[in-house]
Amino acid sequence: MKACGIIAEFDPFHNGHKYLLSQARALGCTHIAVAMSGSAVQRGMPAFLDKYTRAALALDNGADLVLELPAPFSCSSAEIFAKAGVSALAALGEGAVTRLVFGSETDDTDLIVSASLAADALKDSETVRRLQQSGESYPSAVSKACAEEFGSEVASVFESPNSTLALEYCRALGKIAPFTEPCAVKRAGAPHDSTVPSEGFASASMLRELIARGEDVSDYMPAPAEDPCIVERLDSVFLYHLLAADRQQLLSLPDVSEALADRILKTAEAPFDSTAAFLAACKSKNITLARLRRMALHLVLGVRKEDIAPLPYVRVLALNTRGRELLSAGEHTLPIDTSLARLEKTSPFAQRVSLIERRASALRALGTASKKTENDYKAKIRLKKD
Repeated sequence: MKACGIIAEFDPFHNGHKYLLSQARALGCTHIAVAMSGSAVQRGMPAFLDKYTRAALALDNGADLVLELPAPFSCSSAEIFAKAGVSALAALGEGAVTRLVFGSETDDTDLIVSASLAADALKDSETVRRLQQSGESYPSAVSKACAEEFGSEVASVFESPNSTLALEYCRALGKIAPFTEPCAVKRAGAPHDSTVPSEGFASASMLRELIARGEDVSDYMPAPAEDPCIVERLDSVFLYHLLAADRQQLLSLPDVSEALADRILKTAEAPFDSTAAFLAACKSKNITLARLRRMALHLVLGVRKEDIAPLPYVRVLALNTRGRELLSAGEHTLPIDTSLARLEKTSPFAQRVSLIERRASALRALGTASKKTENDYKAKIRLKKD
């Protein structure tokens, strides 16, 4: 067995994801485990497509085992998202997953590892603090500080979204799963967030927009997108929570400082007709829209600072015969099960995480045309024999 792991969202699952899975297999991986976002995603929104559909598509297109990355971890910063993803894969046991494969704007794994070491070195950097005080956002400050202290080539990794996430994977591997080797695969076709398709590939953001408009995307996806969550349908839900929040609520949220809480409260004094307008008014040079979107989702879901803790369990969403073999390959370091009801009984924090994930599922359903609520207790996982 030569098992590899992939951390993903697959939202929606498209040809680029299929390509990544095929490249993992081409690298000699006999078994592929995926840690995949559940009903909330890292861009700070409910998932566009439901997690059971995405897990089944992953299984049909090369994955062997799909593990859920639950809220609040799936809708937090790149660092938290990466740590939780690595933790889920590492929970299969030491030596079970020996390689982490990820898409990136570069396939120079050594360069990404160098950038991850630079990011660690800059964690408490005076240069980063100085740049932030001058108005730079934290990601921008780290990138500029890296260029000053480690050179432009290493700093270039911080300038592209997938490579930035990749270096967080490498940082997490060093702390959580040093027995797992990182392996970068260069993205094929359209760049991240591109609005122009390329050679049968289109970015997930472009596909979400096209699907929301009812356009044909069959050239870029192995299966049609059914009953997507259109976030605009949830606008009043988000805007109400932002306008009604008090200072104590805001300060209880992850990644919300006193200055940001005061900025949000000040912004709420003016009238707004959309969440996008409200968040745009809150934005400043050192506060990114992505951070604000995650903050808004945390507010709606009731995620608190203390919820950003070590992953308490791992839930299986889909598996085939090789997936079963992978589950049996090592000694599990966290509770792993197909049943959420059993998993949430393993600890008080497991019950808390289950609650937040179920809230995310209910919120996602409200944004769909069908309004069909996903019952996380009764949903059948995908089992495949091959």
